[in-house]
Amino acid sequence: MQITLKIDGQEKQFSNNFVKARVFRNALKMNEKMRQEGNEISVETFDEMIAFVVNVFENQFTMDDVWDGLEAGRLQDEIMRVFNSVLNIGGLETKTIVSDEEGK
Repeated sequence: MQITLKIDGQEKQFSNNFVKARVFRNALKMNEKMRQEGNEISVETFDEMIAFVVNVFENQFTMDDVWDGLEAGRLQDEIMRVFNSVLNIGGLETKTIVSDEEGK
């Protein structure tokens, strides 16, 4: 699994080829919380999701690196990509949301 962040003006790629089972467990807990919140995800939940991503990559970067290193328009998609990848690794199937433009 990989993520690219812009840090100090340069794109840096981080990877983790071993996702711990505990990370999968945390993803399940986060998934339940997100289901309860529905479409109205709170700032606190976003912070928890970003902390989750930092944990997935074993603290190779910080939460601030994520907040400052991803373009605003890509933030949610990138966080969900990592989140869903962990759920998939753990054996759960996730649905990819296709925008109207992509579906045409």
